[in-house]
Amino acid sequence: MIVAESIGFSATHSISEILSEVPGYEVSHGSQHFVEKCPIGQGSQSVNDFIDSMAASDAAGNRAVAVHTLFPPQDLKPVCQAAGGDYWLLVREPVAQIESCFAWISNGVLSGNPGHFQHVLKASLAELARIGAPVNLPNACYYYAMNHVLSYNLVALGMETPVRRMEDLLSDEAAFRAAFAVPETGESPHFQGDEVHRAAHRS
Repeated sequence: MIVAESIGFSATHSISEILSEVPGYEVSHGSQHFVEKCPIGQGSQSVNDFIDSMAASDAAGNRAVAVHTLFPPQDLKPVCQAAGGDYWLLVREPVAQIESCFAWISNGVLSGNPGHFQHVLKASLAELARIGAPVNLPNACYYYAMNHVLSYNLVALGMETPVRRMEDLLSDEAAFRAAFAVPETGESPHFQGDEVHRAAHRS
């Protein structure tokens, strides 16, 4: 089993789509329920049950992969590794990852999502005032994006989690195959000229 953990904003949709086309792979994306694969917030398993479900999929002859679970690294990594799984952090060039998050949170706020607006206010206003930055909506959203991306990544890095870069995985077939243990016989349209990469959050 492989957990490619990520806060997001690093082509997790595209990577999951590419893997889903490889025969024998069972892939969950943006879910904390490996069996139901429902979106985060619409049902979840415990960390132990999630890994047990991945192990059951492996035992049934599949290659189980979970991308972008958003379980805290300090909770999921040790359980995954104890079960013999491979756990690593999927990142993107840092400014690009932050700006993708900024696009996502800004769109949510401007679309009237009350939850997004509350998260931005809670995370940003006091900090902007503390550092003497202008307290306005663009700065608040950008500060939120920086904190959201970097705080998650730094927790994982502090646990000495291996890192793989989105840019490498999508441009280098050998790197993609190595990251997800894709056999040479497993063809993918992405690396045959029929790319599926799409940006879920445009900056």
